[in-house]
Amino acid sequence: IIILMAGVLNCSYAQETNKEKKLKFSFSERIRLTTIDNAILLDNDADIWTFTRFRTYAGVDYAPVKNLDFRFQLGNEARVWFSPASKHPGLNEIFVNQLYINWKNIAGIPLNIKAGRQNIMLDEGFICLDGQPLTGSRSAYFNALRGDYKINDKNSITAFVSYNTDTEEFLPLINAQDPAQALEEQTNTGMGVYYKSKLKPVDLSVYYFLKHTFDNEAYPIESGINVIGARGVVPMGKQFKLVAEGGYQFGTAGDNDRSAFGGYAHFDYKLPQSIPVANLISVGGFYLSGDDPATDKVEGWDPLWSRWPKWSESYIYTLIIENAGKVAYWSNISSLNVNLNGKLSDNVSFKSSYHRLMAPEDNLSDFCGGTGSVRGDLFIIKTMYKIDDHWSGHLLWENFTPGNFYAEDADGYNWVRFELMYKF
Repeated sequence: IIILMAGVLNCSYAQETNKEKKLKFSFSERIRLTTIDNAILLDNDADIWTFTRFRTYAGVDYAPVKNLDFRFQLGNEARVWFSPASKHPGLNEIFVNQLYINWKNIAGIPLNIKAGRQNIMLDEGFICLDGQPLTGSRSAYFNALRGDYKINDKNSITAFVSYNTDTEEFLPLINAQDPAQALEEQTNTGMGVYYKSKLKPVDLSVYYFLKHTFDNEAYPIESGINVIGARGVVPMGKQFKLVAEGGYQFGTAGDNDRSAFGGYAHFDYKLPQSIPVANLISVGGFYLSGDDPATDKVEGWDPLWSRWPKWSESYIYTLIIENAGKVAYWSNISSLNVNLNGKLSDNVSFKSSYHRLMAPEDNLSDFCGGTGSVRGDLFIIKTMYKIDDHWSGHLLWENFTPGNFYAEDADGYNWVRFELMYKF
């Protein structure tokens, strides 16, 4: 704690004295207390997982000349376990979370090039957001070369190529783990081309992605996944908006062909200011195809680089067993949902959701074990608070009641998380 406080004070002083200089420091500390209950096994006799996560980022940005900057950032996430007793606290490894060079407006043209370890999020992150699904929210980086070209005020194009390894291979670690911290199940290469256009009144995105995963001892199937898709935002007056995105996947999974579809849509209504507390209501759904066990073709949606809690922080754990141990593997799932957002005060807001979760295809695993297609009912409420420009946090509660997709003796769960975050 003393070392952490000293680091914060030192970085704060450095930041204040370097506001007009080429060197800038950044720091953040995120503390989370999480109780998972029995979200993984849907069994009330299972151990309850309760732990704190301390995620620390410390970095420096250097801009030697105009339009050229460098970023270097270290990261660490330590855990302290309260239960089960078999879990033990640990510092975990200190790793390089960001390391890149960013060159803007090259040769006076509206082209930016960013090379190195970086985060990549495109629109809502339906296809591309997280290159490190096995580290949770500790890190999400890609080892990538990215280019952004602004054609004009209404049109732009983004392209990248990436190479992400199943464990760290490129940069040194402090306090490296044994066995090594897994980043993803299989080393993979990728590329993406993302075109955005503002066509009154529609904002349109069109894209193509390619991800190639290499086999290893634990996962002997090599695959190549192509995705073509589009996203549209259609405003309907000042208060209504329709957002929809869909993608089609084709390629190979070992010796089998692939054909899958996924998408989502939500209709948003901005409530009048005369309505107290609530300010937005959204109705929508998503559909991610499942694999038909009666065919040789692979029809199950592959989430590529989107294995993150887009729709639920808790249900990503429930998906683990049916997907061969892969956390947040969004596939064979659909939802009809209603969402309500609002503000309790100037610095306290909330988001609430109800999902009716379904399964497009049967799952033959013993874990699922049901005879129907209803995964269950999921309720979510998240309260966010902002203390000042540096301090913020949230309280999140999720409740899931299993449906007939699961065995009759499957139990529901509650999932709770408290977060406090400091950053500058």
